[in-house]
Amino acid sequence: MEKELDSQAFQKIDLQDQPRESLQLLLETIEGINRTVELKSLLAESMEATRIVMRTEASSLMLLDQSTGELFVSLPTGPVKEEIKGKSIPKHKGVGGWVVENREPFLSNNVEESEVFWGDLAEDFNTRNILCVPLISKDDEVIGVLQAINRRQNEEFTPHDIPVFQALASHVTVAIERSRQIERLHSRLKEKEVMLTETHHRIKNNLSVIAGLIEMELPSVTDADAKEVLQTTYTRIQSMMRVHDLLCEKGLFKDIELGFYLRQLTEQIERTLGDMPKDIAIDLKAENIHISANKALLCGIVLNELLVNIFKHGFKDLDHGKVTVDLYKESEEVNLSISDNGVGLPDDFEVRSSKTIGMWIIDVMLKKLDGNLEFENQDQGSHFHMSFPAEG
Repeated sequence: MEKELDSQAFQKIDLQDQPRESLQLLLETIEGINRTVELKSLLAESMEATRIVMRTEASSLMLLDQSTGELFVSLPTGPVKEEIKGKSIPKHKGVGGWVVENREPFLSNNVEESEVFWGDLAEDFNTRNILCVPLISKDDEVIGVLQAINRRQNEEFTPHDIPVFQALASHVTVAIERSRQIERLHSRLKEKEVMLTETHHRIKNNLSVIAGLIEMELPSVTDADAKEVLQTTYTRIQSMMRVHDLLCEKGLFKDIELGFYLRQLTEQIERTLGDMPKDIAIDLKAENIHISANKALLCGIVLNELLVNIFKHGFKDLDHGKVTVDLYKESEEVNLSISDNGVGLPDDFEVRSSKTIGMWIIDVMLKKLDGNLEFENQDQGSHFHMSFPAEG
């Protein structure tokens, strides 16, 4: 039979026997395919390559459904492409089915007389001759077939065309596998993002429950020291809860806008500590700075501890006061300046030597941020300046 003679003959053909023009077209086409990432673009590139390199009236790329064994016309070219697009070939039927089953090329210049031919997919198209090769993956599985149909100017296919078409098919196969792998990775990333979003949502809810319980108990606490501890704990929980909230809202793999986060944090601290018998306002000025969620959380915790410390100790014997917070970026560093018009810091104040939990937390957070904190007394009140790298 013709297909058996051809399958033996093509093994002896070498690409060096091809005309120089044909090889040049082949190389240019392969280069274009290898640059393609999106599957839809890849299919279009592949069919255009088939039409140009093989000089045919029509072509088609059929992909195999591994579960049913059917071949689906993914992207055809030619006069009836719209009519046959999306049609399927039953398992083991037609030229494509034979090529999938035998894992060999098929060539026929009188296809209607071949017992393999299943018929044309469109009534207004007559297949005169055909060359079909399998697309074999790196796992040695057939994933589809590539067909060239009806050589132009009534020419015939020859065994010399087989290795040219096989070379094209092998690169199409690699590109399809690469595209599918990228799609699978995107799908897995999406699944992980959904799972992580749900995790952040649950953490936020758990923190919210704890914060809510503390908030309910605060009015009934009469001991000043106990109330102070609960208020401080509440603000710490709020600073962590808000980051998880933003991660749920803005997306897990996106940076957090630091100014927006710190504004929400300062407003919450002002509300929580606002029941003190003093009128203390916080004024925040912030540039638009995007940093990682982890750095935003660390920065928020430091700000929380500094503000709580200022509210507690910075306005002794004063009825009202003001705290100014200034956030800006300079020379790839994030700068956070906190000033107040209170009574100032004790002369022996040191962050790293302080025995309070708040100052210990600040010291730990600064180390994680690879940051620095400077402080001083001003003409009126105290001034803190924190800086840390924006990246890294």
